[in-house]
Amino acid sequence: MDFFNLMEERTGVRLNDVQKQAVLHSDGPLLLLASPGSGKTTTLNMKIGYLLLEKKVDPDKIMAITFSNASAADMSDRFDRFFSGLTPKKIHFSTIHSFAFKVVRESLKENGQNFQLIEGNIGSEELKKDWNGPNVPLHKKFILKKLYEDKNGAQITEDDMDELMTYISFVKNKMIESGGLDQVQCSVKNAALIYQSYERFKKQGAEKLLLDFDDMLTYCHQILIDDPVILSTYQQQFEYILTDESQDNSVVQHEIVELLAQPQNNLCIVADDDQSIFMWRGADVTKLLQFEKVYPAGTVMTMSQNYRSTQDIVKASNQFIKRNDNRYPKEMFTENPVGTPIEIKTLRNYEEQLDYVTSEIRKMEAGTEAAILYRNNSSAVPLADSLDKAGVDFYMKDIDAKFFKHWIVEDMLNFLRFSYNDRRVDILERIHTKFNAYISKQQIVFLKNNKKNQSIFDVLLESEIKPYQQKAIPKAKKLFSDINDMVPIKAIRTIREKLGYDHAVTKMCEKFGFNKEHLFSILDTLEKIAEGLGSLKEFADRLKELENLIQTSKFNKNKSKLTLTTFHSAKGLEYDKVFMIDLINGVVPSKEDLDQYRNKEYGPMEESVRLFYVGMTRARTKLELLTYHYKGNERVMESMFVSNVKKIIEPAGVKKQPQPATDLSDENLLQLDEIEIGRELVHRKFGHGVIKEYGGDQLGIEFEKAGYKELLLEVCINNGLLQKI
Repeated sequence: MDFFNLMEERTGVRLNDVQKQAVLHSDGPLLLLASPGSGKTTTLNMKIGYLLLEKKVDPDKIMAITFSNASAADMSDRFDRFFSGLTPKKIHFSTIHSFAFKVVRESLKENGQNFQLIEGNIGSEELKKDWNGPNVPLHKKFILKKLYEDKNGAQITEDDMDELMTYISFVKNKMIESGGLDQVQCSVKNAALIYQSYERFKKQGAEKLLLDFDDMLTYCHQILIDDPVILSTYQQQFEYILTDESQDNSVVQHEIVELLAQPQNNLCIVADDDQSIFMWRGADVTKLLQFEKVYPAGTVMTMSQNYRSTQDIVKASNQFIKRNDNRYPKEMFTENPVGTPIEIKTLRNYEEQLDYVTSEIRKMEAGTEAAILYRNNSSAVPLADSLDKAGVDFYMKDIDAKFFKHWIVEDMLNFLRFSYNDRRVDILERIHTKFNAYISKQQIVFLKNNKKNQSIFDVLLESEIKPYQQKAIPKAKKLFSDINDMVPIKAIRTIREKLGYDHAVTKMCEKFGFNKEHLFSILDTLEKIAEGLGSLKEFADRLKELENLIQTSKFNKNKSKLTLTTFHSAKGLEYDKVFMIDLINGVVPSKEDLDQYRNKEYGPMEESVRLFYVGMTRARTKLELLTYHYKGNERVMESMFVSNVKKIIEPAGVKKQPQPATDLSDENLLQLDEIEIGRELVHRKFGHGVIKEYGGDQLGIEFEKAGYKELLLEVCINNGLLQKI
């Protein structure tokens, strides 16, 4: 019986023509471009089954590489379901990391080199230890924390630790030499110097060689280059190499695979350049785009049929991704029926968005699989709060409880604690620089040495104080006293506005380069959590309750039909209904994406487009895009990507107005589809300018003479106010 007929009879799987061609292509390099929902995992498993059953290839001769341990487990489960009754042979699916670690272990052992892995969990008490104490924890975070302190003379924040670790991983995965370290963007002070010290310490600072997860890749790559015997051994062992999700591979991972595949190059790369969304950790889509240069005799096939989504979702997604220039041309299509049109909801503010999505989730039919997708984990906490208050269970895919340990949250709790007892010098020491009493370090030392059972404000007022403190200290005392009797949301706003905490945070951002937008979003989230609570104790208890709720939501994976996750972690998954939230400029695309785009660096913006595309293509039958006009008191702009989708699903575009005197047929007039950030133009009244913002019904233009102005898009286009340069 024909292999494909056998598969259909035994497994129920019927492959389309392109999938069959991919399965039969066993000799030479193949790049299989797989659109979302096109059945790539099934096709890859069928290809492996074909090698085993038809080509009689020994399983040990096949190397099947996936991107993550979860993907490897999924591939293995599917293979067992398809082939357990057809062959006793098993294929080992592994990640590139696990293979690389095997190579490194064997090489180091052969050379008599002891080593120690320095990743994993570490407790807060371990992090507080010193270089010179007993049982120094040889852990990546501890080492980086100490090196940061040595170089910068200050404690590292959680945010800076995350960014520093991302920087180090990026540098290694992109194989960037020391001369190029300063070219990599990183807001952490002296990041390049800390990285170099870190690398030296791992080799010389302990009795053993210290390795982190990224070292597995870089060491493996170097071993394969330096040791032809080891390289030849693995090249002879693996006749066929198949890699899944290859668009997520970093430069060093691509290099390892290329080395192993030689000289036969029986290599099958399954990927989608349109879903490459991990540039920040070293993924490099250009490696895929250069496939035909690396393998001139290679074959490129495209699996374009989407089996997942309705025609409405597929057509809009297919058109949207064409914003990007650096991609393989392809036309995703589906034979699925037309469904519910994509909905775009524009709410008045952020709070209305939370209320709307919570209400919609509550109205869903039982059994509907739904997901709420967001760009940043910071969106998860207020969302979890809103859903929990509405009695909605959820599974959170990305467990990130760092919010509750953030120094901004700790500051706010310390303000509230101090309002309860203003005799606590230990608490005052943590916040004295962050409110308008101008209390100095010397005064803190004085208070510690003159402990009295009275308000520290009274102690200070009885001592010599600066003239500018004579009004500030009594005012601060009165505010703290009042705060203790306030409802939580009023207390937080008093701390931010009247005690001057917002101003202090702004100054810290200017001094240390902190992300102001991120810090203020945490404060806004705290206000949202505080809404409706009657006492400061209730607020503190609610924070603990939410932290526990988020940490335990992972146990709801098989209980709840609702998933909360980032766009990044949603890749590879699918749901009946998808809500994409917080779709404003500055979030999707991010502020950094927009800034780089204005400077004609298009790579980050293209990745942001791919990320939005990944979100859209998670939906089977219903997709809703949510945006809003205000976040707090700040006016925000609809994501330019939402504006793009509007044009796609409402091709009529701007509403027709009565024909003005201006000749709109003038080819010099700027047209709707020509609007892009960074474009220069001339406004009939304001003169020469550059488009800085674009979203929804507005344009933000910086004019040479008139300054920055937000203009209504419809008015500008329909009245021919904008000319091209």
